Parts: sequence; structure tokens; C-alpha cells
Amino acid sequence: MAAVKGGKRGTQWLVRLVLAAALLALLALSRSVLAQTPPAQAQKLKPEVRKFIAHMVRTHDFDAQALRDLFASARSNQDVVRAISTPATSRPWYQFRPLCVDDAQIADGLRFWNENAEILERARREFGVPESIVVALIGIESRYGRYAGGFRVIDSLYTLSFEWPKRADYFRGELEQFLILSREQGWDPGLVQGSFAGALGWPQFMPSSYRRFAVDYSGDGRIDLSTDTADIIGSVANYLREFGWKAGQPVVAPARIDTADPKPLLDLGLKPQLSVGQWQERGVQSPPGLVESLPASLFTLDVIDGPEYWLAFDNFYALLRYNYSRNYAMAVYQLGEEISQARGQLAAIGSD
Repeated sequence: MAAVKGGKRGTQWLVRLVLAAALLALLALSRSVLAQTPPAQAQKLKPEVRKFIAHMVRTHDFDAQALRDLFASARSNQDVVRAISTPATSRPWYQFRPLCVDDAQIADGLRFWNENAEILERARREFGVPESIVVALIGIESRYGRYAGGFRVIDSLYTLSFEWPKRADYFRGELEQFLILSREQGWDPGLVQGSFAGALGWPQFMPSSYRRFAVDYSGDGRIDLSTDTADIIGSVANYLREFGWKAGQPVVAPARIDTADPKPLLDLGLKPQLSVGQWQERGVQSPPGLVESLPASLFTLDVIDGPEYWLAFDNFYALLRYNYSRNYAMAVYQLGEEISQARGQLAAIGSD
């Protein structure tokens, strides 16, 4: 009897063992299926977003699930679309200038220059860009860090890449660079704040510019355009040099037109193509002392009394590569001149 009872128990044990093994195999299979199946929120992603994720996984070895989760949290922002559709730089010059060149900006710029004079001087020596230009540009971009952007960069770039068709290819490229930059810097891309266009830090670098032109100017082993003043200054100067800034050359010069129809001359564009001497042959008069061989372009500014004519040189074009707006480039130049004059006046008073 004992033998018979032991046999039944052995059989029952074997059955339980087989059932347990089958259950474990089923659980493993279900986990594998779940791992390969996107969650419900990821299944709602647009086809072009899923295609972009696949590109990032294939080309840059990103984690697909992490990107699905990130884009599932991204939000289309109509404030972004409104801001980029009607930029402040599109206003007439007489309306735009007071937004950038005023007593507060001059005072803030003077303070920033005084606090960082040594670093600014070093940048001028190494990159050839005057202190006044670097200081003014940072002031116009972010008011020295006070207005560096209140948008989630992932929302801005998502909106402009997938919800705004006008420059979608460009902004998808910036979105790609932003994700790579976030990985390099150890940022959480869902938390990074920037401008409506996805620009970052005090100098408002787009992600591609951050990766290409930002420099560790403080020498601490990392690049920080949000809190490290040396990195901010060095990166702006480096950017302008890379885009053709020429040390010691002028930015603009006032011009007078001695021709009935200046339109054909203005239609030549903002990139310097003719020399000062060639412009003079075409009826464009400029102040004495300009080197006649200097390449220049011709542009106008809208003032209340009518158009104001200017010759622009390679350094003006370098500013345009930062923001392709004549209003923007002129505001940087004029604010820099105002700050430089204020600093000179203070120095003169102090020497008395």
C-alpha cells in the first residue's frame, strides 16, 4: 500500500511541476510581447513623430521607449506659433529700436561690462570681437539672463517640427540636435527651458549652435550658457568670429543716395558684394575715410521721416548670421555704441 501511495504523490508532483513550467513560459512570453508593444499613449503619436523616433534610434542609438515617453508628454503650443509668426524684428525700425536700446539696457550693459571687463578683454584679444558688441548682443538676447525663455524646449521644437509646416525640416534638425545635446550635457530634455524657437541660455543659442560654437571659456571642464559668464562671453565671440567677424573693421556707415530709383541697388541684398568705391560709382555716397576696397551692401531702416540709408560691411553680415534681421543687427550695433560711450564718459569723469 505504501508503494502505491508514493506513486500517486510522485505523479501529482510531476503534474504540478509541468504546470508551473508552462506558467513561467507563458509569463515570459507575455513580457516579451509587452516589451515589443508600444503603450497606448505612444500608439497615438503622429506617424512623422514615430518616423523621427526611429531615425534617432537608428542613427544615434537612442532608447525608443524613452523617446516615446518624451514625445507623449510633448504639447503643441499655439503661443509658439504666434510668436514665430509675428516676431518683434518685423516691426518698423522706429518701433523696434526702443525695445532694445533704452536707458535700462544701457545701464545693465554698462554694469555687465564692468563686472566682466577682464573676460571681455580676453575674448576681444582672442576672437577679435569688441566688448561692446558681445555685451550688447547678450543684452538684446536675454537682458543678461533675466529673460532667457519660459517655454519647455521640447514643446517649442515639437510644435515647430510637427505642427508648423513652414520650416519643419529646419526645426526637426534642431530637435535632433537638442536631444543629442541633452544627452551630452546630462539634461532631462523634458525639463529644459528656452525661447519659443527652442533657443537656449543667455546668448539664446539654437541647439545646433550650442553644440558647434559654445566653448568652455572658464576652463572648468563643462560648457554652461545659463550660469557661467565666461562661457557665455567666449561662446558669443567665438560664434561671431566663425561667421566672419573681422577685427578692426567697421560695422555700418551712413549713406546718401544720389539716384532717383534706389530699388535696384537695394535688391542686391544684404551680403556685401560691391566695394565702397563701386557703390560710389552708382550714386551711393558715404562718409570720408572709408577704404574704397571694403566690400559693402546697402540697406534701409524705416524711420518716421522716411527711409534711412546705410552701408553694411562684413561685420554687419556676421551679426545677421546670428539673427537674419537688419533691425536686430542694427540694434546690437547701436546698443553697443551707447554702452561704450557711457563707459567712456564714466572713465573720463573718474579721471578728473
